[in-house]
Amino acid sequence: MNQKTWSVNIVIDDHKSAETGAQTRASARLHTSGRAIFVGTGLARRNPHHTDVPEVSDDMAAARALADLSHQLYEAAAQREAVTRTALTSARAADFGRPRSSA
Repeated sequence: MNQKTWSVNIVIDDHKSAETGAQTRASARLHTSGRAIFVGTGLARRNPHHTDVPEVSDDMAAARALADLSHQLYEAAAQREAVTRTALTSARAADFGRPRSSA
């Protein structure tokens, strides 16, 4: 069995700005086995009435960071698949034009 392990590290922090108020930001970093690292980000606005439950905005920001990460990974896979399909189509077209040897 060929098993690979990928890990995701999520960092959550809070910050305030005059424009947006209190926000929670999450950064989800995917470490693949020997390939590129993907980083997704997510923001959640903190509800001033829920100061006693900060986990809500933590969860929301983390979920959005993971959704962003998922989208990036899907796009990268689609691009690799398109390149692979183009290469296979070109190889088949080249093989189709070659005379076959009679064995």
